[in-house]
Amino acid sequence: MDAVYGESDPQSVSGSRASHSVAPIATPPASELPESSRRIGQVGDSTRTTVKRKAVDDDPATRVMHEINTMCESTPVSDRADEHGKHIKLDPETESTALAGISKTMSVTDAEALSNYNAAFALLNENPPEQRLDVQLPYEKFVQLDAAFSELKSAAGISEEQRYPSLTYNSLTQTVTVVTAPSSIHESAARSMDSEMKEYVKAYLSTHSPDTLQNICFIGSTTQHFAGLYGRSRKEPDGGFVYAPVDSEGKVTIVYEVGYSESYSKLLDDKDIWIHGKGVNVFILISFKETPRFAYPATQSYRDITDWRAARAAMSRTVGRTMQLNIQQGYYGPLRYRDHTWAGELKEAFIEVWRQDSNSRYYLVEEGFSLANDDLPGTLGIRISDFYPQDVWEASDIEDGTVPFNSFSFLGGLRHDISMAAQNRFEGFLFEKLDLL
Repeated sequence: MDAVYGESDPQSVSGSRASHSVAPIATPPASELPESSRRIGQVGDSTRTTVKRKAVDDDPATRVMHEINTMCESTPVSDRADEHGKHIKLDPETESTALAGISKTMSVTDAEALSNYNAAFALLNENPPEQRLDVQLPYEKFVQLDAAFSELKSAAGISEEQRYPSLTYNSLTQTVTVVTAPSSIHESAARSMDSEMKEYVKAYLSTHSPDTLQNICFIGSTTQHFAGLYGRSRKEPDGGFVYAPVDSEGKVTIVYEVGYSESYSKLLDDKDIWIHGKGVNVFILISFKETPRFAYPATQSYRDITDWRAARAAMSRTVGRTMQLNIQQGYYGPLRYRDHTWAGELKEAFIEVWRQDSNSRYYLVEEGFSLANDDLPGTLGIRISDFYPQDVWEASDIEDGTVPFNSFSFLGGLRHDISMAAQNRFEGFLFEKLDLL
């Protein structure tokens, strides 16, 4: 996922200098934040802005401002098709049998609760990609929903270990959250955060504290349970770290979640449960704004496709050409094929780092452009001490240090996976909507 970037063109348009802090807790949703002004390039004694037109389909842009040499290794779409396991969706007969069994055990009298239950169950059953649903249910109904979900997976022959769709619960707000398989953009961000921190911490502690290195473990999307204020809750982070010595109970110290701007307020609820319910040292929130958000096209416009392999290859070639033009200009989408947008423009990307008493925001992309090199963060303020429980750290004599963040590598991974997201969505359309197998 590493990427090597060329020097930024001094005339290129970029976002304004990133603000590295926001007001605690009261941060507004990303959709309500004011738009940043565009940087103005100085040319001789005059001042002008550089205007560029994006490449769409095979239509090239009118001007190339700077080049980016990506070193990402592509993963063929066919190799990623089973990344999240089978779909849950049952045949109608099996589904009606499951629903009949559930109706015998349900005693929901509140119309809203019943509606919410049915909506969550339907999403778990249908399992369309890139969806998040948050609905309120009392705990006893969540238990019934969880049992019904297990029945669905058992009937479909699907392992309980399959990550998506996921079903979690916030007992304080009585909120059920269903999340289906995310896009490659989401997965790219999670993988980048994993590798960024794991590699540096391993190298640092190998020198400064080799005896405690083995105690710092990556938790991935492991289900976590809660006590106290959030008792009976359960969550699955996109990633994080736990300090887990072999002779004592482990403690989750760092957690991160990835989401689109539309779910920003829900991600803040996730932040609360991790910081106040689990007592993590750091919660990292990674947010993207894709415009427009993806939706499948009308199937009748694609009925001429009979060979899915040929269609996928043609789409990949078109997307590849457009992506190269976008890379040369510094754009992050959109990617179109046959008059449909399969990956929208990445209009905004930022990372927030939350602690018990503070939070900071780091912008990476604003108004569709990555920030100038000098404005991109070289660290997110994460320290080696954040990987340890406070009492363990205070009792140690380990020298603290700041964990660096490679913004260029992170953005390079995003560009690569915007292309992968478009191709995966097209393939899903061929299989799920056109039934081309």
